[in-house]
Amino acid sequence: MKRLDLDDPYGAVALVEEANPPYSTTARDTTAISVLETDTEVPWGEGRLCFGSVEVTNQVVSFLRRKLITGEVLGETKLDLPARTLRTRAVWWTVTEDQLDAARVNPEQLGGALHAAEHASIGMLPLFATCDRWDIGGVSVPLHPDTLLPTVFVYDGHPGGAGFAERAFHTARQWLTATREAIASCECEAGCPSCIQSPKCGNGNDPLDKRAAVRLLTVLLREAPDDPVASDAPGPPDAPRPPAPPESPAAAERPGE
Repeated sequence: MKRLDLDDPYGAVALVEEANPPYSTTARDTTAISVLETDTEVPWGEGRLCFGSVEVTNQVVSFLRRKLITGEVLGETKLDLPARTLRTRAVWWTVTEDQLDAARVNPEQLGGALHAAEHASIGMLPLFATCDRWDIGGVSVPLHPDTLLPTVFVYDGHPGGAGFAERAFHTARQWLTATREAIASCECEAGCPSCIQSPKCGNGNDPLDKRAAVRLLTVLLREAPDDPVASDAPGPPDAPRPPAPPESPAAAERPGE
């Protein structure tokens, strides 16, 4: 890229020239998510399953250069780009300290367990909603300031929402059961693209803890309610899939990313 103009009145403009470098690039970013409104909340044991409106703030902070064949990191280039925000709809679930103790997930494992569960759940959601993983994003936080608990968010990557997170909420038990089974049945040792690694993770697929994610989801699902309105109702019909926007905010796993 030769020039980047973020102040153009018609939108950001990048001037690029054709090249064939011996490397690929991968963006690194930071993401924050805040709860604007909780529409529905149901208990899952001591934890909670929620659906509502959120605001996602993402900022690309650098990019990595990697060798084309081996993926070896050649270097990192810092960037100073403005943050982007997306107001959309999300489903999220929390876990308590007692649930973490029951799952034998210690503080050192917590971030990787939540992150792995987030990635796998995003990969499984297309089985329950008319979307693919590029339409949705996710954030996992060991202590979220709005819930004050370890929390996993999965959100629609379209302004105002597209119905995918709502579908996830209404099929949560089946969706997260499939997520747990996908992780547990994978024959890899510590995680791979078939289970918990994501091709669009803004954090470079780090940290991830496969075994801790399985234990955490096992405890969460053990306490899932029997109330069909809360977890087993078919919910609204799948929303028609809108065209993907040219840019979407990012998270631990970014939509459109």
